[in-house]
Amino acid sequence: MDEGLIARRYALAMLKVAQKYNAAEEVYQKMKTFEQNYISHPDLHKALLNPILSPRDKEQLLTIAIGIEPGTLYLRGIRLLIKNHREMYIRSICLMYQKLYRKVYQIGRIKIITAVALKQETLDRIKKLVTDRTSRQIEFVEKVDPAIIGGFVLRVNSMQLDYSVGGELKKIAKQLK
Repeated sequence: MDEGLIARRYALAMLKVAQKYNAAEEVYQKMKTFEQNYISHPDLHKALLNPILSPRDKEQLLTIAIGIEPGTLYLRGIRLLIKNHREMYIRSICLMYQKLYRKVYQIGRIKIITAVALKQETLDRIKKLVTDRTSRQIEFVEKVDPAIIGGFVLRVNSMQLDYSVGGELKKIAKQLK
């Protein structure tokens, strides 16, 4: 079965249940925390694929991985995934839940990628520029990627503005070919 389809079905079901219990935002915040912890611990995915681990061990692993008090809805979701042998899709489901949540609650997402960390006053100015021009709620994500060498890459939902040195060098290399 298609991983994207599985992730979408589970994430949509999770969102509906969370909305029913007025906990959609709480689950959203936990999904963001879980994703950050999942990325910072690459061995977690390997552990989930380990057939030797019991369902109870996998549940405990995923409960610890969130890094905060999991809550009833999170535990119910984890148990369902493990019962249906879908724990290997947890990151995809987590990402899809976040995407669906932002769509339903009309939250724009802006990702700023720079070669070095920006000063807080610079970030605040960028945030103010963007929020002044829209009525939507905006979520900012900052990332440092030395590979872009200098400048910045700005991603607004599905659009990308690449004003990085690395991006310009790639354009020049492509033209020279």
